[in-house]
Amino acid sequence: MIEENGRVLSIRNGFAEIETIRTSSCTACRARHGCGHHAVAQMSSSNRMKMNAICDVDVAVDQEVVVGIPEDTLLKASIWMYFIPLVGLIGGATLPSLISSDPVLPVMGALLGFSGGFFFARSKAEKESTNPDFMPRVLRVKTVERSQISIYQHP
Repeated sequence: MIEENGRVLSIRNGFAEIETIRTSSCTACRARHGCGHHAVAQMSSSNRMKMNAICDVDVAVDQEVVVGIPEDTLLKASIWMYFIPLVGLIGGATLPSLISSDPVLPVMGALLGFSGGFFFARSKAEKESTNPDFMPRVLRVKTVERSQISIYQHP
């Protein structure tokens, strides 16, 4: 389960609107000055993100919660969004080059294959948008562990 901490903004009809703060390990990375991910993260004006999550637990507004999504769900979504358009791109470039020696056909085929794969992935995402298996869930209310509380005893 991939988990993220967040704060409950509102609760409606079995769903909770959660605000999470996007964290990045860029500040601790030695390669951050030459990294494209760090540059994109710096350009972002806000690191706050809102999401609707299925809420089966008893929560209140402004409570800290842990939201999760199963790893296999994320893997399936990644395959649909990245792998399918890539297969369309490669297949669209390869098949015309086997049929003809014209250099324009593989380029056109690659563009059409990528576009077709992208639209196929998009239609799949729209169809699965109401599937509860692909939605984040509120797993539990975040509590402070006793070991995290510093105890000072006066001598």
